[in-house]
Amino acid sequence: MTKSYTFVTILILTLYGVAQERPATNITSQQVDEIVNHLEESLKAYVFPHVGEELRQQVYAHRSDYRAISDPNVLAARLTADLRSVGHDQHLQVGFGLELGLRKEPTLEEKEHAHAFDRANGYGIRSARRLVGNIGYINLAYFSPDADAGSALAAVMQIVDGTDALIINLRHNGGGSGESALTLISYFFEEPIQLSSIEERDDGQIHEHQQWTAPYVAGPRFLNKPIYVLTSLHTHSAAEFVAYDLKNTHRATVVGERTGGHAHAATGEISLGYGFSALIPNAQPKSPVTHTNWEGVGVAPDVVTDPNDALLSAYKLALKDAKPSVESEMLSKERADAIQDPKAALAE
Repeated sequence: MTKSYTFVTILILTLYGVAQERPATNITSQQVDEIVNHLEESLKAYVFPHVGEELRQQVYAHRSDYRAISDPNVLAARLTADLRSVGHDQHLQVGFGLELGLRKEPTLEEKEHAHAFDRANGYGIRSARRLVGNIGYINLAYFSPDADAGSALAAVMQIVDGTDALIINLRHNGGGSGESALTLISYFFEEPIQLSSIEERDDGQIHEHQQWTAPYVAGPRFLNKPIYVLTSLHTHSAAEFVAYDLKNTHRATVVGERTGGHAHAATGEISLGYGFSALIPNAQPKSPVTHTNWEGVGVAPDVVTDPNDALLSAYKLALKDAKPSVESEMLSKERADAIQDPKAALAE
């Protein structure tokens, strides 16, 4: 792949500190016209041409309303709301005073701040541990784009390497780097396997960029053992990619609630002028299994349960389905006690 495809949202980039706010100053109706003109032109690149045309018509129909707005933050919010009301795509975004960082090379100071943020947040890894009964558990808040994220994931896989089953908690994972998500999935397959490709629309042409699991990973692979992925309505983008492809390849059981349904991706930020920027999704994943993706519908769980109960449900399944890798009286008793009272075992 020659381009970098990402599911990172403006929110995550803002948290990193890459997005820089500018002081809000009033804008004139003439400036609004120029901004809207740039937006209308940019919408021609939307992933679905017919929807892109509907989006352009929506923007055109409200031009007089936009001219009456002098506050740039209000205008950005209104444009975003109008686009999403037609496109039903949460990746559609107009922002003011945000350098989204997708095309513009960040400064050294911004890079250092982003790295410090990621490091302080464990590269999105909230916890990794062995649960009672020899079940592995990983809680991921987001997929970090930092260069050290791969090493962090390798360390996590080392922690759960000896466990007999693995639970991956993505219930509050808002997305992030598609590359890090792909790295995680790669630990669960011995040989390279094709996952959802990225179909990019560029100058009216559709280009498919295949995605395969990596032939090499920095940590131990987790093979031939059960995996359970916890999801909720707050599972988005790259996290949905993980749940969707692990489910469709029959490598994991998804437990919890249907996910948010945000599949589309943008290959870059578009400047609209006067401090305004936009994300216009021009790419979408496409599964070689389903020949579609999770946009608007989310990833349906295999085991439907309240998100608050998903961990306990998956833990019970893991204790039942996992095959002990080591003969041990101590481990057998530990597992039997956990099966007897899983809620108490989780509390340890």
